[in-house]
Amino acid sequence: MYKENKPIDVSPYDHPDIYPGPRPASSFIYFEGKAHRIIEKKGVSIEDLKVEVSDSSSLAGSFQDPSDYTLSIGDFLHENELLPLEERVPLVAYGSNICLAQLRYKFNLNKNLNDFVLNLRASMVDSDIVYGSFLAPYGSLPAIVAPVKDAVTEIWLTFVDPEQLEHMNRTEGGYVLREHRGQKLITANGERFDSVYAYYYPHALQIDDQWFRFKDIRGESKIPAKWQADMLDLVKDRFQFHGTREEFIHQLRWNTTFYKEMQQWLQQFDARFDHPDWSEPDYIHKVGEMKRSLLKKDAEDVRKLLAIYK
Repeated sequence: MYKENKPIDVSPYDHPDIYPGPRPASSFIYFEGKAHRIIEKKGVSIEDLKVEVSDSSSLAGSFQDPSDYTLSIGDFLHENELLPLEERVPLVAYGSNICLAQLRYKFNLNKNLNDFVLNLRASMVDSDIVYGSFLAPYGSLPAIVAPVKDAVTEIWLTFVDPEQLEHMNRTEGGYVLREHRGQKLITANGERFDSVYAYYYPHALQIDDQWFRFKDIRGESKIPAKWQADMLDLVKDRFQFHGTREEFIHQLRWNTTFYKEMQQWLQQFDARFDHPDWSEPDYIHKVGEMKRSLLKKDAEDVRKLLAIYK
């Protein structure tokens, strides 16, 4: 059973308890199979933030083996002949797409896809990341973004190229791409964007009139937080599964008939919602096509939204 201190090299594909996966302690670039730590600094534009460029062979990269070699994000993109920030789409990540082992696994499935992803820590108000009322193929209860008044939650703003976005549109299952224009999100360096996008699925798991948020994900919320392991135990007990926890997980992952039965059974706990901050986009804007603002580092809304990282 995995709870605190989840190993960085194990993904939800390896064990459902890992989901959504351990979060790196700072913003980072994932590139060529490893992490390059971004030095977060309020009041500095994204392109000018420094990256500790790793020559380590480990997945954790410069988080595990600190590097003295730094480049600005803009120069990192240029030197590696990657699309500049203005040609990328700002996409909110909140589930397993921040887990390094999950990123490695997903990109290994498609060797032809560029594996560069810029991941900036950020926070959002009036939303929370809660358990959905369905199962991932590997047996986890996935994350969804749901409306929770006055909640502040950790999210990550990633910047993907059009090819990566097209690939994700084909592989995100029942999730649909939505647009947020409410100015309720801020990155760790203090930037806001006119529009950001996220994959949206309006179905929360509701047990005894209660939603649950992920204990792995930083935030301030009225919703109780639970580990994935505890949520799977709760589902197992409610289903009255006659067997061990390991047998239950094995059945979820390898018995297609049982998996489908559980999916159907979970529908009784489905709470459908409409999130007023997220709407269907008329057009997917790239960074260079939208308004962005860099707020003062001592601004009240900057301090409030980023307080979850202290």
